Amino acid sequence: MLRRFPLPTDLRDAVERGVPQPPAEPVTAATVMLVREPPIAGTGVEVWVLRRADGLPAAPGATAFPGGGLDERDADPDVPWRGAPVEGWGRRLGLPDEDAAALLCAAVRETYEECGVLLAEVDDAAPDPGATVLPVSAEDEDAERAALARRELPLSDLLRRRGLALRSDLLRPWARWTTPEPAARRFDTWFFVAAVPAGARARHQGHPGHEQEAVEGAWWRPAALLDAEAEGRVRLLPPTRVALEELAAAEDLAALLGTRRSLEEVLPRVAGAPDDLHLLADLPEHPDPVGVV
Repeated sequence: MLRRFPLPTDLRDAVERGVPQPPAEPVTAATVMLVREPPIAGTGVEVWVLRRADGLPAAPGATAFPGGGLDERDADPDVPWRGAPVEGWGRRLGLPDEDAAALLCAAVRETYEECGVLLAEVDDAAPDPGATVLPVSAEDEDAERAALARRELPLSDLLRRRGLALRSDLLRPWARWTTPEPAARRFDTWFFVAAVPAGARARHQGHPGHEQEAVEGAWWRPAALLDAEAEGRVRLLPPTRVALEELAAAEDLAALLGTRRSLEEVLPRVAGAPDDLHLLADLPEHPDPVGVV
């Protein structure tokens, strides 16, 4: 299905400068739509979003889901792992196994770094797990998240230190979008959806000594966020808008998590006359309409 979107301001500026030759190579990235049941069950879902800082080179001021580019240390073959095996994820994503594992590590790392929700569980294979897994204070959590943000602490080291294993089964692949070619910075972004684990609490935190990518975070009803964009109160990029439309259509959390998805890459292109530039994106057809399993 072909969709038309307004051209984001930063992309319009890039068009005026001209497409780099050769075009910038996309950086692989992961973003996670962290969702939960609203207070009244069966009335859809809520999603955690962040407002990006105004001074960022990519998507300044936009409201977005937690996420970011891969760190080379995400590709640790010895990361403690639970859930579907790496080989299964490779087939599911159409990637080499090691690339699929690094992508999931990035998704888990960014989710913890940016909202404090760690998609992990006690690692039964850890030496004496009962002795190594301890409650983490808010101060220790803040320190871990800041160290992740500054790239001082690999996710695999954090998990091993706490006797935890990454829970790959908590993530569902949702979509794949690549930044159009005129952009100076491009991302090949894989979207995942994850229900917030029982007892976990999302919380925005600044990281001293590190450029602040987000200035605030909050739970929103997807439809309310779309209304806020229509009223000019928030800025959404096309991939975020499409994802929110799909989340808004979900009847409840179970229906959302059970939806089968096509992971065909979406690569929008700039089109139109100079005075009417816009984005065109060919959206894939999915095996299940959202909310119908």
